[in-house]
Amino acid sequence: MLGAVLTTGAFAQTKKVETKKLENTIADKKADKHEAGNNLKHFRVKRAVNGRKEVRSHRRSIHRQGRNLTRRHGVRHPIHKAKVEVKEEKDAKKGKN
Repeated sequence: MLGAVLTTGAFAQTKKVETKKLENTIADKKADKHEAGNNLKHFRVKRAVNGRKEVRSHRRSIHRQGRNLTRRHGVRHPIHKAKVEVKEEKDAKKGKN
C-alpha cells in the first residue's frame, strides 16, 4: 500500500517536471525564432540559417516531449497547454492582465 502511494507521488512529480521542461523548450524556441527572423531581416543569412536549424531542433524536441506526455501520463493536448502557460507567464511579467 505504501509503495503504491509513493509511486503515485513520484509519477505526478515526473509529470510536472516534464511539463515544465516542455514549457521551457517552447519559450527557447520562440526566442530563437525571433532572433533568426531578425538576423534574416538584417541580411545576416548565415546566422539566420543556423538559427533556423536550432528552431527546427527545438520543434522536433517539443513534439517528442508532447508525444511522451500523452503516452506516459495521458495529458491531452500538452503542447497547446504549454504554449498557453508560456504566454500567460510572459504577460504576467509584462504586467498585463
